[in-house]
Parts: sequence; structure tokens; C-alpha cells
Amino acid sequence: MNYPKFLLFGDSITEFAYDPEHFTVGSALSNVYTRKLDVVQRGYSGFTSRWAIPVLENIIASDGEGIVMGTIFFGSNDSVAAGPQRVPLPEFLDNTKRLIHMMKDANIKPIVVGPGLINRDLWDVLKKDDIDKGWIRSNETFREYNDALMQLTKDENVPYINLRQSFLDTAEAKNEDWKTYTVDGLHFSGAGYRVYFDQLMKTIDHY
Repeated sequence: MNYPKFLLFGDSITEFAYDPEHFTVGSALSNVYTRKLDVVQRGYSGFTSRWAIPVLENIIASDGEGIVMGTIFFGSNDSVAAGPQRVPLPEFLDNTKRLIHMMKDANIKPIVVGPGLINRDLWDVLKKDDIDKGWIRSNETFREYNDALMQLTKDENVPYINLRQSFLDTAEAKNEDWKTYTVDGLHFSGAGYRVYFDQLMKTIDHY
């Protein structure tokens, strides 16, 4: 049987969506939609919205038939202060808009996901060489990209998952430290993926 497909498209956070070491959004989504939807995972470590455009073109050309809905999850790399991954905010928004339209043109319902939070106390230690080069990620720039994405999705009339706010709200509601939602300061722990999954399911249910 050919089931409809759900596309998980993004950077390393999407690439690790089936990590067997902890709860992950990919395996949870596959479980929920067993015999209903096939989950197609296309996560690319280190990628940005700029590099995502030709990749999505290839995905739609080769695997696009049957994909009915998909995520667009970039920004954690784009928003770095310097280095090869740096994508200035205006271009990031243009790229994301293009990805949205590519999905719409292929009859795929897009869900845009924004960057979460970064624990620099941990990340900067693990990535000291990058930090010394000025390749710095910060919650200030994550917030800037997040807020701009939120406005873009309103203009484009597509759903947006504000992971930054979801992390903060969940941590407050559960009396937890949001820093436990990452394993290395950036990539998600099981608890972080749980927050993402819960928001994703709410978004799908209301789409």
C-alpha cells in the first residue's frame, strides 16, 4: 500500500530525529501515524536555508509524490554570527519564503519551525575552536530570527511552531530548567524533542 507521506525537513536537529538514545520526534511521529502516514526524514547536519533550496528541489522531484505535509526547520545555523553557515536575516526570510512556496506548489502543506534556545555555557565549551573564530550563536540572534519567522508565516498564512517560547513555557509549567532540553547546548535531548513533538501534534491537529 502507498500511504501519504509526512516530510521532516531541516538541519541536524531533524537529522537526529530517530536517535535511539532517547525520545525523539521522528520515532514518536512514526508511531502515531503507523498505517496512516509514512514519515520521510530528510535532515542535513550543518545545513542552512540557503543550502536547503536545491535539496528540497531534489526531494520534491524524487520523493514528492504522496507528500501531503512537511516541516521547514532551519535557523540555528543561519543565525550564527560569522562563518560559512552565516545567512543574514533578510536572505534567511527570502529563502524560507521560497521553501514555503516550493512546498505549496507541490501540494505539500508546510509547517515552519523556529530555532529553540541555546545553552552557551555548554555549547561554547564544546565548540571552543568555532567560538574563537567568532562563529557564535546566541539567544539574542535566535530570538531575532524567531520573531521575523513568526511574522513571515503570518504573512504567508502557514503554521508556525515557536519552539523558543514553547521551551520557556514548558520549563516554567513543569518547574524545570530549559537547559535540560538540550544535550550539548544546541541539539535536543529527549525532553526537548518531547516539547517539539507536542507542539507539532497540536499544529497538525489544527491544520
